[in-house]
Amino acid sequence: MIEQAQRAEVVRVARKWIGTPYVSNAMVLGAGVDCAMLLVAVYRECGMIPEDLDPRPYPPQWHLHQNEETYLNVVDRFAQAISGPPGPGDVVLFRVGRLFAHGAIVTEWPTVVHARAPGKCWEEDVSRDSFGKHALWRLEQRYFSHWR
Repeated sequence: MIEQAQRAEVVRVARKWIGTPYVSNAMVLGAGVDCAMLLVAVYRECGMIPEDLDPRPYPPQWHLHQNEETYLNVVDRFAQAISGPPGPGDVVLFRVGRLFAHGAIVTEWPTVVHARAPGKCWEEDVSRDSFGKHALWRLEQRYFSHWR
């Protein structure tokens, strides 16, 4: 029962960020957030990661200029990789180009809360994503869970 309550709390906190504009490196509810800092803000508020975890600063298109799986490595420190399907409150990372560079919080798979440029933080069914060759459902995905 504790796990269900924790998962519900992660989803509730993630949904608070819906409508926040996308701003690289930002983590201010209602003013700006990116996908990485959304994960930090939500899991920090839920007490699931250290208060001092802060991967900033990073360039807006950091994944185009390096080969190290920075995002993947940070998530892997605080959650276990799972084979899927992810449950509410789990994390999904998407490979953008050569690196895992976009993250989202699962509400009910394949629906997630995420922040994506250009735009804002929103909740969407990624299986219906229509960004052409950049559609998230077409990209390689990895799932992570705090509970499994």
